[in-house]
Amino acid sequence: MTLRFPDIPDHEGFAAPVLPSGEPASSASAFTKTFIGYQAACSCGWTDRRRFPPTPEGVKEAEGRWWSMHAPALLAAAPPSWLVIKSNLLSEQIVKLAVERPLAALTLLSHVESWQRTLFDQAVTQAREAGASWAEVGEAMGISKQAAHERFSARVNT
Repeated sequence: MTLRFPDIPDHEGFAAPVLPSGEPASSASAFTKTFIGYQAACSCGWTDRRRFPPTPEGVKEAEGRWWSMHAPALLAAAPPSWLVIKSNLLSEQIVKLAVERPLAALTLLSHVESWQRTLFDQAVTQAREAGASWAEVGEAMGISKQAAHERFSARVNT
């Protein structure tokens, strides 16, 4: 079974059959080769080191590991899907506004930029106070831990 959660797109968990060599089997080879067990895996390339027996219970345990070991960190950094939809809609509306009334779009974007800086500082401060490392902050923003530290360390309270 494929495990999915709507707020973490591009991540599908599954119980990957493990070949005697210790490597996860591709879906095609799983039907043609003997396997020795299962391990939790994700479509992003993440795999758990723990192995489970080649039984239906082993499948359930491996799937449980995806939910307990991989999904929580993804969920912690994933914005709610309803908010992503609103953000995308706002972006589309600003693009239309820029065509119809470019000066109004610039005024609006300057407002967004001013509160966006404050919100970044608040979110980074909250993440650091909650125990997030600079690497986790950077990953959530799509930048390196060094870039996150350089950009925010002087402005956050931690």
